[in-house]
Amino acid sequence: MTMRRTKIVCTLGPASNTRETVAAMLRAGMDVARLNTSHGTIAEHVAMLALVREVAAAEGKPVAVLMDLGGPKLRAGVTATGEPLLLTAGATVLLTAAPGPATAERVTIEYPRLTEDVRAGERVLLDDGNLELEVVRVAGGDVECRVVHGGLLASRKGVSFPHSNLTMPAITDRDREAIAAGVRAGVDFFALSFVRDAGDVLHCRELIQGHGGDIPIVAKIERRQAVENLDAILGEADGAMVARGDLGVELPPEDVPVQQRRIIAAAARMMIPVITATQMLESMIDSPRPTRAESSDVANAVWDLSDALMLSGETAAGRYPVETVAMMDRIIRRAEGAIVPDAGPARPEADDHSYVVAIAARRIVESDENMRGVACFTRSGYTAFLMSKVHPNAPIYAISPNDAVCRRLSLARGVVPLKAPLTDSSEQMLRLVDQLLVEGRHVAEGEEVVVVASLPVQTHGQTNFLKLHRVGESHGYTPAPAG
Repeated sequence: MTMRRTKIVCTLGPASNTRETVAAMLRAGMDVARLNTSHGTIAEHVAMLALVREVAAAEGKPVAVLMDLGGPKLRAGVTATGEPLLLTAGATVLLTAAPGPATAERVTIEYPRLTEDVRAGERVLLDDGNLELEVVRVAGGDVECRVVHGGLLASRKGVSFPHSNLTMPAITDRDREAIAAGVRAGVDFFALSFVRDAGDVLHCRELIQGHGGDIPIVAKIERRQAVENLDAILGEADGAMVARGDLGVELPPEDVPVQQRRIIAAAARMMIPVITATQMLESMIDSPRPTRAESSDVANAVWDLSDALMLSGETAAGRYPVETVAMMDRIIRRAEGAIVPDAGPARPEADDHSYVVAIAARRIVESDENMRGVACFTRSGYTAFLMSKVHPNAPIYAISPNDAVCRRLSLARGVVPLKAPLTDSSEQMLRLVDQLLVEGRHVAEGEEVVVVASLPVQTHGQTNFLKLHRVGESHGYTPAPAG
């Protein structure tokens, strides 16, 4: 079976919290496990991380764990009876931060700066945009609104202010607790929700470092402010997520596909991985098969060159978590096997000699039919992530001595992480390439690969070595004389 390049991120939850289900999802194609801290307790997520580690070790596959910080999601208050409220079009409703039960005339929202940040004429969306209000005026401690599109509003449904510049911080007290626990437990990525600007990413990094961690941050692009500050945010982040759920509430629906492509392209320029997320196979929460539109959505995200596609409720709470992963795997493979025009690799923001080496490796692989892949040596993951972003039409075998780096490379498109100790010379590197690729049945003796690395081997962050290598011939190489 040919290698699948686009990776699969699976959210774990009540439908997938057993050893058997996690193992089955891993075999079906899961590359990254997502822990959504918006639900459950932090202790439960730490326990799930430990379970994923155990199962991945037993299966012999590096699997990254991404801890998704819930962020400041605003929600409507709880009704007195627990029953949904009927908001009628044309009616007046007050939004208030004051405590008390939510009613059809007075909806409570736990946001103390509500009257300071919201202005007359702005829109308010409830329940993922199913209900719409227009702000008439701000008076006292309340925001007076007119119901534009009415309907039933249940307790704790989401509230969005797409045209308001909310000043609430991107990191909540619960997020701080999750960061501390995640650093201690050794998560591989943090996903930062409701990012507004680059300062939010820097603040998150300071908190991670304050607990002694050095963990990459994936910035979730889901707010209008994030779209406006996209390049600055991705310049500080280690990865991006096209979080289409809240993004589709903040922006008109017709803008979301355009922004999806823009975010993916921006991540390519920054040479960081990008995840496309939300409602990829939503109907499989209840159905064993996806809709035709969902299959096309997955395929288009692949053709847009997403590094990974994410499953949310489908695997966290759906009836068919394992089947959904297997279906995602099949759709991706079929899409990758289709002939699609290649737009070519994006150019990075800065002139980088490492990028020139990566482009050279890609062109060699594509010009020689006997080339079976790129073997790269990487201490930090930099070289492998860079090779991933130039999109060679062959596998990238990333050799690293670091378990955490191997797991993080599970998010990089087209990368096969292989753990091995560092070597001291180019000759030893080539012998290791032969050993790993042949023993792992990745490449046969006599076939060729392009080897890229940083020399000397202790070098960080600069790829400066490229060699064409016929697998199996490393025994004939002798070290160059000293001097």
